[in-house]
Amino acid sequence: MKDYYQTLGVNEDASNDQIKKAFKDIAKKEHPDRGGNETVFKEANEAYNTLKNSQKRHDYDTQRKFGGSTGGGQQHPFFNEEIFGDFFSGFQGGDMDFNSRFNFTQPGGRSFRSSNRGNRNVQVKMAISIKEAMTSSEKTINYKLPSGRDEYATIKIPAGVQHGVNFKFAGLGDDSIKNLPRGDLMVVMSVLDSDGFTRKINDLYTDKTITCFQAVRGHKIQLRTVEDSIISVNVPSGTQHGTLLMIKGKGMPVHKTLNIRGNLYVKIHILIPQLSAADLKKIKDL
Repeated sequence: MKDYYQTLGVNEDASNDQIKKAFKDIAKKEHPDRGGNETVFKEANEAYNTLKNSQKRHDYDTQRKFGGSTGGGQQHPFFNEEIFGDFFSGFQGGDMDFNSRFNFTQPGGRSFRSSNRGNRNVQVKMAISIKEAMTSSEKTINYKLPSGRDEYATIKIPAGVQHGVNFKFAGLGDDSIKNLPRGDLMVVMSVLDSDGFTRKINDLYTDKTITCFQAVRGHKIQLRTVEDSIISVNVPSGTQHGTLLMIKGKGMPVHKTLNIRGNLYVKIHILIPQLSAADLKKIKDL
């Protein structure tokens, strides 16, 4: 049986705050998006999911004394519903159903897919730019219910929202069948490339052109980021065409509390100018 206390490096009488801090410390170091050890992060996440809950912790401690397997269950290895809760903030101050968003299946085959009986869910697509996705925001949307009635909802969009994420807002869907609960509103996010930047998961990519002479000598680029700040990027002497320069921590936000961000990659393109015969003569012996 796994020793969750040892995994987190805490004593068996550790408080909830101590357990939470231990997990945060491990997450900062071992989160895969920061180049950490994925296996260590998964094990710490599993341990925290059990020990953070008083009932699960009690059951786990009992099972440790008398044998048996843990009943705490597991979640997706890269997200934890409490530590990463604000990354998937909910509708009008409420929290979204963590497992329903991703349609995970727990051990034993138990699925979290919502039932098809009753009033139907309503799906709405929302498109924002990479620039808009850099910070949290609220947007009011108008959508039509199957009953024909127009509905309005204010959607809280977390900073760093991923393309294709499906947000579920309970009770804001179809209401055609009056004696049954309303369906849910499903908002599918589309994050579009913008301002010369493209996105791959949490990293941003852009292109910059310099002259062959700047590539030979080395050069400093003044680059405007998606957040409209100016950063200086050093291009080392001898840089080749197609080189990717990495600026750490200037990508998309991953989690505000842990201050985790992706990286920014600048692809260097080298422009070779048309030279006159006189210019070619001057540089032929270089």
